[in-house]
Amino acid sequence: MNPQPVTIETEADAQTYLADLLKNPKNRSMSEIARHCALRVRAPKIKAFFLTEGATMLAEMKG
Repeated sequence: MNPQPVTIETEADAQTYLADLLKNPKNRSMSEIARHCALRVRAPKIKAFFLTEGATMLAEMKG
């Protein structure tokens, strides 16, 4: 029995998911962030937040 895939429905969920996602260096690109967004986020407002927040977090990591 496979666990249900994660669905991101709130900004708080998006922030938590991104923080976990970006712990892995192979996920530290906008293409990976966009891929996860397409798979996990349905609401347009949350998609926009996910992508913007992801870009901000990447920029902060790169200094």
